[in-house]
Amino acid sequence: MAIRRLTYRLDEEPVTGAVRLIPVPPPEGSAPAPDPAPEPAAPPGDPRQALDRQEWVALAVGAEYGPGGDGGGISFSRLPDGGGLLCATARAGRAVEALHVSGPDTGRFAEDWPITQWEPDGPPARRRADGEPAEPEDWYGPAALAAFARAHEPRVAPFLADVRRLFADPAGRQLVIAEESQDTVAQWIALACASLPAAYVPYLTFTLRAADPGRAPQHIVGIGPDADFDRFDPTVLDHLYRVHDGLDGHGSPPLADTWAAWTARLWVAGKPPRPARDAAEEPFALGPLVPRLLRAGLLTGADLAHLARQDGPDGPQLRAAVDALVAALDDGTADPGTLTAVCRDLHVHAPTAAQPLALAVARHRLAAVHPDDRAHQLRAAFAELPLGDDGRRALRGEFGGDAVDELCRALSAPLATWGEPLRRALDAGADGEDCVSVAAVRLAAYLRDPTGTGCGQAVAVLEQVGQERFTRRVLKQLCAKLSAKRLDQLKELAASPQGDWLRRNLDARSPLPLRLADAAVRWGGPGGATGYALFSRITEELPGRRVTDPATLSQVWWFVWGGRGPGPVDLPRVARACTMRLLVDADFGARMTGLLTAPDRVDKELVSFAHELLRVRKLGPRERAIAELLVLADDMAERRVPLARGIGRFQALREAAHPVPVQVWSGVNQFLALALARSDAQTLRHTAFPVMRSAGRELLDPYRACMLSESKRDELARELPLRPEEIGAYYYLWRPRRSGDVSHHWRRVSEELLREILAPVVLGLSPQQLDDATTAVARGHNVGDVQKWNDWRHGLREG
Repeated sequence: MAIRRLTYRLDEEPVTGAVRLIPVPPPEGSAPAPDPAPEPAAPPGDPRQALDRQEWVALAVGAEYGPGGDGGGISFSRLPDGGGLLCATARAGRAVEALHVSGPDTGRFAEDWPITQWEPDGPPARRRADGEPAEPEDWYGPAALAAFARAHEPRVAPFLADVRRLFADPAGRQLVIAEESQDTVAQWIALACASLPAAYVPYLTFTLRAADPGRAPQHIVGIGPDADFDRFDPTVLDHLYRVHDGLDGHGSPPLADTWAAWTARLWVAGKPPRPARDAAEEPFALGPLVPRLLRAGLLTGADLAHLARQDGPDGPQLRAAVDALVAALDDGTADPGTLTAVCRDLHVHAPTAAQPLALAVARHRLAAVHPDDRAHQLRAAFAELPLGDDGRRALRGEFGGDAVDELCRALSAPLATWGEPLRRALDAGADGEDCVSVAAVRLAAYLRDPTGTGCGQAVAVLEQVGQERFTRRVLKQLCAKLSAKRLDQLKELAASPQGDWLRRNLDARSPLPLRLADAAVRWGGPGGATGYALFSRITEELPGRRVTDPATLSQVWWFVWGGRGPGPVDLPRVARACTMRLLVDADFGARMTGLLTAPDRVDKELVSFAHELLRVRKLGPRERAIAELLVLADDMAERRVPLARGIGRFQALREAAHPVPVQVWSGVNQFLALALARSDAQTLRHTAFPVMRSAGRELLDPYRACMLSESKRDELARELPLRPEEIGAYYYLWRPRRSGDVSHHWRRVSEELLREILAPVVLGLSPQQLDDATTAVARGHNVGDVQKWNDWRHGLREG
């Protein structure tokens, strides 16, 4: 090997403080060191060779000296001619030892890492726990580095990611490692060497300790706490260097790298990676890491899915990882059970990427079992592995035998002979085959006819097959294309001798129509519940014990009332249980008109029912008028429709709804009375007064009650003195009249309101307010009316 060992003494310029190297000749009588091969830069023996080497040694170790650095350490550098320069500086004596290795011979460092070649002079020798001097293996061996990685776990993956980036971008940022001890920096470098592909190690340059990293030419620069380096400057951390701070700083933001993360995971777990040794191998391939991660229980489907997200489900990284898992399965180094779990986890995150791995695991499992057991194992593989349709089809072709053909032949034979062929086909995983679909459809058809012999035979076949999944498939087929006739057939099946079998196979996952039919038979049999009581019992099968969609309501309705509808007593109960909107959406609105023609009460709920019924196209003219009357009266009461605009429509609807049901008419008048009480008197005078003076008790009694309520009287007592026009309007409405178009009830109510409301207000008016009120009365009245006003108010004072 062409190696030259060189010795220098460091000297310092007294004026500038610059450090220079002075060659130290070998001791007299010592054997000369072997000389390297001739270098093309100068002829052999040319003094420029020694000068070049001296300059590179000075450059390599110069950064170690200065404020915050006293030298002492080792460094490894690469020279322009391809050679390597390993330097060791002593803290005492300022001596520098250098090994110059020629270019072709630097390959030795692939196995014998530079960091292990030379210990710096000066510090005490490293020792093991037993006190004996430590060997390189004790400090840089796999066990020591694994312990080091565990002690520095959060920093390992970010460090390895930056080491990898050194080779992706040689002109990129240097790595600065800040530690108290050079020994710690040395272990970081050893960890990098043990993780890198062997061919890359000779190119990883470093120095264990630099006083000024800016002068260091190496890739990785170790510094101590006193180095001339700002470890907290954002520009330094984010743009100039990649800093890994083991002191009191946070270092540069970590960068994501899958190779680094997986390699770090192995180190921390005490399962060191095995980097590529052959230069032809992919240097940072993930495939070689995968089997070791799997065996250590450190690989999940989410890890593989991350690769799928990075470069697609067919990307090279994921494909290599899957190939590595398959190879590990083939050579027996991977546990099929563990791979199954990883495969299923991968399917959650990346279904397409999981299928090749699932197919390989299934083939491995099936090839290892006896042919007689393959049907069962095939079924298990289909249940446990995310194979996809193509994978299942491939496995059936390889391991399924002729079970499918046998079933196809059996379907032409009597029903009672289907059981065994169907079971074998299902065991072979033939769920997706056409003949299995045909069997499910035909079995469901037999079950729909409980009076025929085929129904019992179909049940016997399903029990012989004994596969819950297929039974559920048949039950689902029973509920396909539901109609009134098929709902009756479901109910007949539940009431037949096969009903016990049906109930044994029903649970919360079973088709809802079947569960409803069974509930209708159980609760509504002879002597059982009827009408709304049965309706309520059946809905207990539903989530929340409530009907929430039109399709389900239609089914429950049919099981309870068939083609009829609820009786008058049940109508409001059904409406409240389901909401009128749902009833209308299910096309039952026309059957709920009894709520309008014979309601048990008139309230906001009935108004809401009426509003929904207006969406029913088949609603009769009278029922529609009643519904509109209810909605309009409520709208006027709540001031959504102005009284002036609604009163005429109200009269027209009353005529169209004739005869208006007594209960409805009473409720409508309650709403109208509230609208009258909430309107100002001037509006009433010009719009509703003709209705009021001819009305009967059904309107006037609630109007009187509204006006005489404490809140309304307080409102009028407070506001009327400030509104003379309102005083005049109320006097116009309530003054005594003797004409024949005024009802007896209006005379009674108006006289009371005039006495109880307006009279106390007028008695409390000031002279000016009284004059303003008189002026308001005079507007729109004749002289006789004004005289009657004056007589009335004077009579109040005299009385």
